[in-house]
Amino acid sequence: MALSYIDKAVIFLLPIIVLFFFRDKTVYVSIEYIYSITIVLVPLIDLGLSTYFFYEYRNSDNHNNTVETFKKVFQKLYLVISFLGLFAILLNLFVFEYEKFIVFIIFRVLFVLVTTFLASYYRLTNKPEKVVLITLVSNFISLSFLLFYFFFDYDFSLWLIFAGQILFSVFYFFKSANMVFLRKQSTVSLNKTKTILKGSVLFSWPTIIQIFLIMYITNYGKIHALTNMPIEDGVLLSLIQRFSMVIFLTHSSLLAYMVKSIYVEKNILGINKSILFKYLGLLIITMIIVMLISGIYLVYNYDQNNVQRPIFIATLIILQTFMSCVYAYLELNYGRENKNIIKLYLAIFGAVLFFSLLMFLKIDFLEKITLAMFISTFASLLLSVATLYKRNYKLV
Repeated sequence: MALSYIDKAVIFLLPIIVLFFFRDKTVYVSIEYIYSITIVLVPLIDLGLSTYFFYEYRNSDNHNNTVETFKKVFQKLYLVISFLGLFAILLNLFVFEYEKFIVFIIFRVLFVLVTTFLASYYRLTNKPEKVVLITLVSNFISLSFLLFYFFFDYDFSLWLIFAGQILFSVFYFFKSANMVFLRKQSTVSLNKTKTILKGSVLFSWPTIIQIFLIMYITNYGKIHALTNMPIEDGVLLSLIQRFSMVIFLTHSSLLAYMVKSIYVEKNILGINKSILFKYLGLLIITMIIVMLISGIYLVYNYDQNNVQRPIFIATLIILQTFMSCVYAYLELNYGRENKNIIKLYLAIFGAVLFFSLLMFLKIDFLEKITLAMFISTFASLLLSVATLYKRNYKLV
C-alpha cells in the first residue's frame, strides 16, 4: 500500500511540477487536456477486457489458465491498437493536421491501456505491486527529466512529462510482438481470441458506454478549457480537479486491494459492511485533506475580495469527485450479478441531466460546468442507492 501511494503521489505531482517550476499556464492546461482526452478514449478502446477478465476469473474452474489466456489476448489487442495509433500519427503528420497533441495522446492511451490491464492481471495473480513498480519507474523517468531541465534552466518540452510512458509503451509493444509473432506456440488461436473479445464486448458494452459518459462529463471542462474559457479559469478548474484526483487515486488504490474480495463474495445481493465502511472512512479522510490543501492554495493565490468564487467552484469539484468514487464503488455490485445494463441506464440518466443543465443554465462557462457535474453526479448516486435498495441488496 505504501509503494502504491508513492506511485500515486508522483502521478499527482508531475503536471503540478510543470505549472509551478516552469510557470507556463497554457502548457499546464494542455497537459491536463491530453490526460483528459486519454481518460475518455481508453474505455472505448480496451473493449471492456479488464472488466470481463474479473467476471471470467470468478466463473472459471481453472484460474491460472484464464489469467494466462487473457494476457495473451490482450497482447494481440495491444498490437492492433498500436498499429492504429501509428496510422493516426502518420495521418496527422503527412495528410492533414487534426490534433496537434496527437503523438502524446496516442502514447498516453497505450500506456494507460497496458497498465490498466496489467493491474487486473497482477491483482488476480496476487502480485499487485508489480504494476505499481512499472508505473513508478515510468513516472520517475519523466520526473527526472523535468528536474534536470529545471535545475539546468533548459526550455520545457512536452516530451519530458511523457518520456517514461512512451518508453514503456514501446517496450511492451516489442514484448507483445515477440509473444505473438516469434513465440507462436505460446499464444492463443485466432478463433479463441475472437471468442474472448466478442464475449468481452457483449458483456461489457453497457459498462463501456457508461464509463465513457461518466469520464466525458467529468473531463468536459478540461477538454474545452483551451478554447472556451480564460486561461486563469482553465488553471483553476484543472488544478482543483488535480487536487481532487487524490480522492480518486485513493479510491483506485483501495479497490486494487479490495476488488477481489468484493467479487468473490458468495452472497450476490450482499454488500460487505466491513469493506464498505473501511472504504468510506478512508475516502472521507482523503476528501477533508484535499479540501484543506485546496483552501490553503486559494487563500494564498486569490485576494480576499475575489476568493469566494474559486472556493465555491473548488467545493463543488471536490464533492463531485467524492460522490463519483462512491458511485463507482457501489456499481461494482451490478457487475457481480452481470447486470451491467443498469449501470448504462444510470449513466444515461446522469448524461441527460448534465447536458440539459449545460443548455439551460445561463451563467459563466466554469460555473455552469461545475454545477452541472455536481448536480448530475449527486442525482445519479441517489438513484443508484435507490436501485440497490429496490433490488433487495443488504449490508452483510
